[in-house]
Amino acid sequence: MRTQLAPAIVAAILFLNCSVLVASSVTLHVAPAGNDSWSGTLASPNSARTDGPVASLHVALVRVRELRSKTTDKSTAVVVVQAGEYPLGAPLVLTPDDSGLRFESATGARPVFSGGRRIAGWKHGSDGVWSVKVPDVAEGRWYFEQLWVNGHRATRARAPNEFYYYMAGKVAHGTDPLTGKPADLSSRAFKARADDVQPLANIPTNHLSDVTVVVYHSWEISRHRLAAFDPASTTVITTGGAPWAFMQWAPTQRYHIENFRAALDAPGEWFLDRDGTLSYFPLPGEDMNKAEVFAPVVEQFVLLKGEPEKDRFVEDVTFKGLAFRHGQYLLPPGGHGDSQAAFSIPAVFEADGARRVTIEDCEFGHIGVYGVWFRRGCSDCRLLHSHLHDLGAGGVRIGEGRIAANEAERTSHVVVDNNIIQGGGSIHMGAIGVWIGQSGDNQITHNDIGGFCYTGVSVGWTWGYGASLAQRNRIDFNHIHHLGRGVLSDMGGVYTLGLSEGTTVNHNIIHDVWSYDLYGRGGWGLYNDEGSTHIELASNLVYRVKTGTYHQHYGRENVVRNNILGFSSDGQLQRSRVEPHVSFSFSNNLVIWNGGRLFEGSWKETNVIVASNLYWDTSGEQVKFAGLNLGEWQKLGKDAGSVIADPLFANAAQSDFRLREVSPATKVGFKPFDLTKAGVYGSTAWKRLASATTFPPVKFAPPPPPLPPLQFTDDFELTPVGGSPAEAQVSVEGKGDSLAITDEIAAGGKHSLKFQDAPGLQSSFNPHLYYLPRHHEGFTRCSFDLRIEPATLMYHEWRDGDSPYRVGPSLWIRNGKLSANGKELLSLPSGEWIHLEVTAPIGNTSDHTWSLSITVPGKPAQVFSKLANGSADWKHLEWLGFVSQADAKAVFHLDNLELTNRQ
Repeated sequence: MRTQLAPAIVAAILFLNCSVLVASSVTLHVAPAGNDSWSGTLASPNSARTDGPVASLHVALVRVRELRSKTTDKSTAVVVVQAGEYPLGAPLVLTPDDSGLRFESATGARPVFSGGRRIAGWKHGSDGVWSVKVPDVAEGRWYFEQLWVNGHRATRARAPNEFYYYMAGKVAHGTDPLTGKPADLSSRAFKARADDVQPLANIPTNHLSDVTVVVYHSWEISRHRLAAFDPASTTVITTGGAPWAFMQWAPTQRYHIENFRAALDAPGEWFLDRDGTLSYFPLPGEDMNKAEVFAPVVEQFVLLKGEPEKDRFVEDVTFKGLAFRHGQYLLPPGGHGDSQAAFSIPAVFEADGARRVTIEDCEFGHIGVYGVWFRRGCSDCRLLHSHLHDLGAGGVRIGEGRIAANEAERTSHVVVDNNIIQGGGSIHMGAIGVWIGQSGDNQITHNDIGGFCYTGVSVGWTWGYGASLAQRNRIDFNHIHHLGRGVLSDMGGVYTLGLSEGTTVNHNIIHDVWSYDLYGRGGWGLYNDEGSTHIELASNLVYRVKTGTYHQHYGRENVVRNNILGFSSDGQLQRSRVEPHVSFSFSNNLVIWNGGRLFEGSWKETNVIVASNLYWDTSGEQVKFAGLNLGEWQKLGKDAGSVIADPLFANAAQSDFRLREVSPATKVGFKPFDLTKAGVYGSTAWKRLASATTFPPVKFAPPPPPLPPLQFTDDFELTPVGGSPAEAQVSVEGKGDSLAITDEIAAGGKHSLKFQDAPGLQSSFNPHLYYLPRHHEGFTRCSFDLRIEPATLMYHEWRDGDSPYRVGPSLWIRNGKLSANGKELLSLPSGEWIHLEVTAPIGNTSDHTWSLSITVPGKPAQVFSKLANGSADWKHLEWLGFVSQADAKAVFHLDNLELTNRQ
């Protein structure tokens, strides 16, 4: 009797003897009901449940490799994934030997791979906060810094709950709490306002590093772990530095603080303690007994590891119809900060040495880093019809920041088409929707890009006119919107850098670009930044932005034509730097606004070509061109063929920029374009998804509170030799003059501050330094030790902040004589330290005099009272300076400088 083999046995024989039986195409199956000990060759378990699909992508990849190892034909392999949810405990890593693989969903399925774990077992607390114990956290095996509740990213407990705290003062140098040694702390430490940071005093020292300080710079943020907090001086010190010194870009600087229990005070916030207690304050209506809660475990999901430097590539790989969610980001021990674009942050799908790789109809969401990065040595790769959302950083990255010497390591010819890329910068706020670095011949088309704190699309990574690979990139037919959120600045809907021959920025719709408006650097629709050259920007619709629909910082021969540019809040068009070549041509554009200036910057000179444009101010104000009317402007050779006329849009006030048939726009050579072509295309459901997210109106932070009066004591001991004092603004010309800390001599300790003057300086008042004290009332005292030489010519002066300024106390030293108000008071010894104290009432007071106390070694203090202020109506101390005025080689030293203000 012939025995019929069971299907499971047949499958096993096929699996074990595939060197004979495997066809040129291998198909593996993955299913939630699968088993990683099975062969994966069956789509569903057999009746005996001895074989069937595998349960994970990782094992499917292992099976494919095993099958391929037994055949010389490695042309094709397909992994079909059935609907369901799959845990992803580590990245899926493909090498060149995995070329030809295709990972796709089963027909009609949408499998989800989660890099997180579900958290259940919540218990209700008396304060409305729910909590659960997470044993792996308590035992040190796991930690996480993101949490998702019912599909939404929860807010890590923070203070303040909205907007920002503001730094109160700089800390240039001090003792590093991590080493106990003197250190430059200018980018690691700051003075805070006492009320803002009082809760930090209650955090145990061994838990301080779990507290995150998020610092906002102009166009970036930096994230810092707390190293120490001194309640007495309200000094905050972090474990690592930012790319810039704190308070470099503005008189004060924004920050907020995350992840300490006292900050858990608002619905939607959560906090994770190192003892494993996870606490969450539910949103109204949330039932934590039913809530679906995920915390992330892995940072990256898929890695393609080709070796382009060895001419080994991962080729012809496809991912289709798969969803990847819940990605981790853990702040490094030293914190994190990039100079732009969250440049060093990786992506959950990252490729090196990839050719003809396609990601289609996939989803990447609820992650801590970027979405997709075709990084080094990638070409002819595509990201199509995919949904990237709730991103810790940005959406897509193409190329690197460097220009690789080996052309095989350069990335080019990447297509990013018909994708929805929304909701980024949740952690790394400087991240970008689509970033192209040193890479050319890429196509960014028909995408919907919105909901970022910084730029929508950034092209190029060379500042100025140096070498750049960012050539012939197409940034066309995208819908780019709701950027900035009032958080960062110096951004654009589309932002460009460097030599960009053949690059187009055409047929895009860009709107709602709202930069931070205090101490900010602008938010523009189209932004040609440093060195942008030979870019065409045409047939774009740009409206409702912060500081201009178009801005060129500096660049060469860009073409701005046939655009509709409307309703910028602060000025409409900007040109910043004048150069000895044509900056750009601006023609056939329709510009509409509602009051305010048309031009910002330099437009009168000849190297900007302006012609055949239509301008219309809906406010009814007379249109002025750099202060001139149109006739006067045209006499300068500007705007020939241009008109001031209502363009007759269908309803511009309601963002309907279709032109009526009788519009005068064609008279300036404007060619109407189809506004419906920008953005995603395809099914109604896909288009509906792109427009489903509602972006709330931007909320700008209120003005910061006034900075407290500057008070300090500085003996210069913690500042290294050659450095500058904290809080001081120093001015030198570097022509034999200098102003720096020295160890040559000191009144006490080892350091003092040395002023070295020199002949022939451009400004007689150099070298000098000054402080900005902000003393508006009370009684101010400034004391210091001074050591002069015979050639010393210097003065110490107090001023207000007006222009012209008023002078309060002022003392001069010339030829060894000290004088005030033009009257000589006494002679001073050279080569010896003398001590001076200047005191004066500040504010609305009837006393307009000041006092001076001088102590010369070996003599009692001499006091000079009722010295008249330099200006009788001087009231406020906004500038306090020390100036060397000698037009000769001359030196003096300062030490033990102290400034106080008593209310």
